[in-house]
Amino acid sequence: MFVSEKMHKDLTTVSRNDTLETAMKAMRDKGIRHLPVVDGGKISGVLSLSDVQRAMPSQVSTLGVHEATYLFDRVKVKDALPEHQKIVTVGSEDFIEEAALLMRAYKIGSLPVVDPSGALVGILTESDIFDAFVELLGVRASGSRLSMEINDKPGVLAEIAAIIKKFEVNITRLAMFPLGDSSLYEAVLRLDTGDIEPIVETLRLHGFKVLNAKSYAR
Repeated sequence: MFVSEKMHKDLTTVSRNDTLETAMKAMRDKGIRHLPVVDGGKISGVLSLSDVQRAMPSQVSTLGVHEATYLFDRVKVKDALPEHQKIVTVGSEDFIEEAALLMRAYKIGSLPVVDPSGALVGILTESDIFDAFVELLGVRASGSRLSMEINDKPGVLAEIAAIIKKFEVNITRLAMFPLGDSSLYEAVLRLDTGDIEPIVETLRLHGFKVLNAKSYAR
């Protein structure tokens, strides 16, 4: 899955010289927590809701609405951005898992998406990563979920697929998760059937360890 499939293209941006009041209004109106900061057509930072909150004076909670607005209308976005902020970006044709690794490594909640010239073309958030994970595992799809413990050796998945094929059932999703430091993996399959029990019984007869099986309504 590419970043372009999940990124937001309808962008709301601010410049470094916009006021915090402008940024806060944009966040409220759009229901977002991250704003790309763009100057001269290039990404120059990302303003988060937590950046805005850190920029607020401690006495702001005691101010009236008009006083707070007056204050925020004089503080610039550039004053709220983290000092020496490292701008981490991703390309639209990069893989979604690469973007997830970047977010994890830099402990950030969003990534500006840029084209080869450095122009901003989208933004990818942690919520988009979660949505991609849900889609990749087929969580919202009907059918059945089958979890098995398998050895990491050639031909195992082919054998499993051959057994399932005999029931004229499609494997719609497949994910592999390592089990500790051993050569064992948990294979999670999504099957296009609600009748999972005959398949489970046959797999067990062939010596496979089925950990869990569950059918979902169509």
